[in-house]
Amino acid sequence: MDHLTSRFRRNKRDSPTTPTSQDPSAVFPTTADTKDTKPPLPSLSITTTPLTTPPGSSNGSHSLLPKSPLRSLNHFRTAHKRARSPALARINIPSIMSSLSPVDTPTDEGMTPTEKAEKAKKPQLPPFLKLSDTCIESRFHELTWRERWRSQQGLQNPSPNFQFARVLSPETKILDRYTNIQPWANNRVRLPVPEGKLDYINASPIASPSPLRPDTLPCFNYIAMQGPKVNTVEHTWRMVAQLKSPVVIVMLTDIYENYMEKCYPYFPGSVTQIQEIEVGETDEFGDGFRARVECVSQEERQDGAIQMRKMNLHVDGRGDITVWHLMYRRWPDFGVPKVEDYESFFELMKLSRELNSSTNNPRIIHCSAGVGRTGTFIALETLMREVDEGAMDDLDPTLNEEEHDLVFKTVNLLREQRRTMVQAESQYGLIYKVLRRQWLERHGLDDTTENERASKRLEVYHDPFVEHNG
Repeated sequence: MDHLTSRFRRNKRDSPTTPTSQDPSAVFPTTADTKDTKPPLPSLSITTTPLTTPPGSSNGSHSLLPKSPLRSLNHFRTAHKRARSPALARINIPSIMSSLSPVDTPTDEGMTPTEKAEKAKKPQLPPFLKLSDTCIESRFHELTWRERWRSQQGLQNPSPNFQFARVLSPETKILDRYTNIQPWANNRVRLPVPEGKLDYINASPIASPSPLRPDTLPCFNYIAMQGPKVNTVEHTWRMVAQLKSPVVIVMLTDIYENYMEKCYPYFPGSVTQIQEIEVGETDEFGDGFRARVECVSQEERQDGAIQMRKMNLHVDGRGDITVWHLMYRRWPDFGVPKVEDYESFFELMKLSRELNSSTNNPRIIHCSAGVGRTGTFIALETLMREVDEGAMDDLDPTLNEEEHDLVFKTVNLLREQRRTMVQAESQYGLIYKVLRRQWLERHGLDDTTENERASKRLEVYHDPFVEHNG
């Protein structure tokens, strides 16, 4: 009962400047600590200079773009929406972590030499996949405290080159869907616009390497982006025009959820049924950029779970770019995909990889805020490859579960590149659940007792009082 008692014990709240009373450098990795091991980001334009102010008319809506069919419902939302996350309990992370332990596992005591030899031959579940749900919850809280520390340091450090510097220009606010979700100032995609114009778009280049075989498996590259708004549609297509053909866009949200716009219909063939979008008619940036987006074909996969569109982006003076748009419709705004939808979700990942030109060409992944469902997709795809390639088969079963937690390390790396990736605790727990299920299936283990214990440990509960705008 000690570990249960420690879970509900309330300690005095720590200082807001650091997650615990100890030295932050002892708890969180510094830039110097991770500089040599951190993979290079995709070859996209990253800003290290202050933002410039756009003309007064640069943020106006585009009259010829498709209009939202539920524009009359705009009174449901305000200009200061925030992507909400579950409130954190006032706990002391180091103290509770020291009292937690994984679910009890059988020991070798009393076993004969033959039984021990047979046990050694059997594949051993990676230690971090044995963590209890209580320990997984605490690991998620620790991730959140680390991010709060980064944000605090970003406000206190005046250097524009600081790794976690924040975007402070007020001109960007009208371009953000949620006021508290922005890219790090020094890890954002810069639009190719004339000097003196605002080059901001709420999108971050993401590099997600193999945590176990970085030298043999190629690094996955992405662009994590918010769901476009009516005044950022043309910005989105400007960004797409900088990538190599074919370009893959994965959309993990519906256009409207619970009568709220989660993403403006920025692509042809959407709910507006408009088959063509003109880009650049207002010449917002004064550079004469003109393009046209056409829907070439449209089909449904996995019983309607995936809407696949083939589009053509014609850029005047430069030629055509093929764009594959994969819209996934089985991931609810409140919660995670159901078990029966796993197959369609895995098919979505496979399709996006096969349609892409190469791993060096980043796939664009977005939901509504571009952090929750987007981060979960990236983390899952990265770690599921480790299982498929057999990289996890070589893990020492005696390793410390917390120090060698690949889920924690992968999500922390994503958050160093874009704030709040894997936003909700349920999304974080889903990663452990899917990996454990995949590992057991790979090794043909269907032991009823083991699966029952896994279900009890890693079952993800939905909280109807918490909104996750990822």
